[in-house]
Amino acid sequence: MQPHADRVDTGAVTFVGPCYGRPGEGDGWTRPAAAEKVLLISLGSAFTRRPEFYRQCLAAFGDLPGWHVVLQIGRHTDVRELGDIPSNVEVHRWVPQRAILEQADAFVTHAGMGGCGEGLLAGVPMIAVPQAAEQFMNADRLVELGVARRVDTADATAETLHGALRDLVADPEVARRSARLRAATRAEGGTPRAADLIEHLLG
Repeated sequence: MQPHADRVDTGAVTFVGPCYGRPGEGDGWTRPAAAEKVLLISLGSAFTRRPEFYRQCLAAFGDLPGWHVVLQIGRHTDVRELGDIPSNVEVHRWVPQRAILEQADAFVTHAGMGGCGEGLLAGVPMIAVPQAAEQFMNADRLVELGVARRVDTADATAETLHGALRDLVADPEVARRSARLRAATRAEGGTPRAADLIEHLLG
C-alpha cells in the first residue's frame, strides 16, 4: 500500500506489514452454519452517517441466495432509518472486524488504511467505497493489486454493488491474487517483527 515503495530507502525503513494486537475478550464471531458465503460491510468508525448507502446495500445483498451479510452502521446512523432488514442480514453499530474477515468471502470497505490492512491480511476480495482523504488513493491501489473493485458513493446503487460483488467473487484471478497477498502480508511479520526491530535498535 506504500506509494512509490521503490523509492524508499530500505536501509533506513523496514516494512513489516499491518500491525495489530491480539484479539481481546469478546472479539470473536461465529459464522452461521447455513451461510455458504459471508459478506462484511463496514465504512469504519468516522464516515458512517450513510443511511442511503446502507439501504442500497440491503437492496443489493439482502436475500441474496447463499450469502450471510454483516452490516456495521457505526454510531451516527439509526437502524430505524434502514427500513426492513432482510433475514440474511445482521446489523450492528460495531463488529469484531478482524474476526469476521477471517471467515468472510468478501468485504465492502471505505478503504481506510486499517480496513485495507485487515482485508489484505485475511485475503478477502474487496469492494472499495472511499469516503475521504487517502481512501481514494487506497481504493485505486487495491484495484491495481487486483483484489478489489472501486465503487464511488455517488455510483453505489443496488445494481452497481450487486454487479461488483458478482464480478469480484467470480474472477479466479482475484482469488489467486488475494491468497498471494495474504501470504506475503503475513510473512512481513507485523507487530512481533516491529517490536524485534525496535529492541535491536535499542541494543
